[in-house]
Amino acid sequence: MSDKIAPIYAPSLYWFAYQYHRGLVTSNDDTPAQTLDDINPQWVRAKYGSIFKKFKVDLPLDIRLDEPSKNFDLLVGADDKRAIKFFTTKQDLEGFIYPQCLHDSYALNLNIYQPENPGQDEYQLADLAKFNPGNCFKPEPDSAANLGQTLLLSAYLNRTKPEHIRDLEPLAREGWIKFFHLKNGEKLPRLYRAYNLLGGYLYEYGSPKADLQENPYGHLLTWFLFEEEPTVILQKCYWELPELLLYYHKIAKSFQDSRIYYDRADRIVTENEIQLSELHQNYLNREKTETLSAAELQKLKITLKTLLATSLNYSQQLRNMEYARNTIAINSKNYQTTLERMEQLADTPLEGWRLFYEKEAIAFQEQIRADLNYFNPGSNLLNQAIATIRGLVEIDQAERDRHIQEKQQQLEDHIQALGVGIAGGAIVASCSGLLFEQQRMTFPWEAEFGKYPHPFLSAIAISSLIAYLAFKAAQYGIKKRRSRS
Repeated sequence: MSDKIAPIYAPSLYWFAYQYHRGLVTSNDDTPAQTLDDINPQWVRAKYGSIFKKFKVDLPLDIRLDEPSKNFDLLVGADDKRAIKFFTTKQDLEGFIYPQCLHDSYALNLNIYQPENPGQDEYQLADLAKFNPGNCFKPEPDSAANLGQTLLLSAYLNRTKPEHIRDLEPLAREGWIKFFHLKNGEKLPRLYRAYNLLGGYLYEYGSPKADLQENPYGHLLTWFLFEEEPTVILQKCYWELPELLLYYHKIAKSFQDSRIYYDRADRIVTENEIQLSELHQNYLNREKTETLSAAELQKLKITLKTLLATSLNYSQQLRNMEYARNTIAINSKNYQTTLERMEQLADTPLEGWRLFYEKEAIAFQEQIRADLNYFNPGSNLLNQAIATIRGLVEIDQAERDRHIQEKQQQLEDHIQALGVGIAGGAIVASCSGLLFEQQRMTFPWEAEFGKYPHPFLSAIAISSLIAYLAFKAAQYGIKKRRSRS
């Protein structure tokens, strides 16, 4: 598309950037959660400073540190006026900044525009690069607290409003190509929606489902105007726009995070299906009834510990998904309330911006609710697997304990029998005195074998018989007593 064929007039760029400044912020990687509870003036100055540096603008910012209310201006100024600061660039562009704290988030607003010059207002698309020196407006996620940004580019067209809104989409896309210094538009997000806003045509690029990895340019809006009335109406409700877009980004970010939690939960389910299949095949489906080996028992104990950790991780992912759904529901109501307030101030419907509340915000909640219904049986499966392994380990451990007890009983029996033997030995020892009887001990192979055995031999035989009978009687008594117990 030729720049000369489609010039624009009085271009104006609006930058809206958001980040949490209060609350518990969790990262999507292994980074520990961070608790935010104070205003960080250095961060605010750095965000604006990175832009002003490219424009070679020196604009000192006096950021307040106190929090006088739930919503307040960040620049130090009169309490009864908006704390706005104006600036002029060396590229003959003018603008202002308006940083706020809205609830738990920073809401940074910047507007930069080409002043109207009657008779010389024509602006070539190629010159839009002047609005973005060094790609200073390209979003860069600096922390897990980042919520995203919106760029709104408005411009007048010196032509009749076309009947079909899609006729001007190539011009809108070409404007962003020039703005981001691109040779082509392959990297730009696709057109997501086009609608009528206050008599002008608004073109929206970038799906709210896409994060910065999928869409590195963020949320882009192009608003083509054909008369001055739309801007007059917008001025009536403009100061509510930063809050409206804050809720947009909170909803979008929560849904994007929910997709990460979904992928994690799905991965856990897939991995555990394999592990539980092996468990069923190796331990529950085998015919042998002998006890587990020491190696098998140890492996089951390790598997049990792993599943306990997995179950906790799985529950955390489902909890995070539920939290994301609740966050979307809360901010959907906030979005609706703010939009209704804007419509009252503008005294006209803002149907284009109502679409997001009526479609995406509701669809996101329904999607997460369906995901939770899909994953809830997985929790039951994990709990059943843990209970099964615990049962296997407990049964096997009980069997092992029984064997140990039997061995201990056998040892006790032997000890008692040994006591009987020792008693018999004592009897024998008591008979040793018979060795010294006057009767000479004779043996069968001798020529003069005695008529009667020697008294010592008789004592040995009788004491051994008595010891044996005592051992058998003790053994019988022990078994009978244990069988009764």
